[in-house]
Amino acid sequence: MRSIFLIVIITFIFIGCVEQTSVPLSFTPIEKWRSYNIHNYTIEQIRSCYCINGGQRMRITVRSDSIYLVIRISDSTLITYPDSKQYLTIDSLFGIIQNSKSDSLIISYDSKYGYPNKLDINPQSHPFDGGVMYVTSNLQIAK
Repeated sequence: MRSIFLIVIITFIFIGCVEQTSVPLSFTPIEKWRSYNIHNYTIEQIRSCYCINGGQRMRITVRSDSIYLVIRISDSTLITYPDSKQYLTIDSLFGIIQNSKSDSLIISYDSKYGYPNKLDINPQSHPFDGGVMYVTSNLQIAK
């Protein structure tokens, strides 16, 4: 009986000495994205709107959180300024979500990295009255 009591006491002492850490039960999408600390990457993005290159799949290269290169995938055409400024980095997509005041948004997020893989802005308005949808996929992390 004494040895069982001694084992129970030692077990409680050992459990009390183990460091307890708090792990968040869930991340918001932006917290998940930021937890990866990704600043250099390539994505594919379609900007659906009544606009130049609307509906075309683009390969966007991002370096130090800024767009470095935009290429239309169908014919490998380089998209230059000012047309290239219509495409967004992942941080810019989150910026639209966080600062949306009067826009209605429909959003879905990548399950692994948390970035918005679909951001539909004012869906009731497009294609003729300023609505736009960004579909972002195929994240490739650059080293």
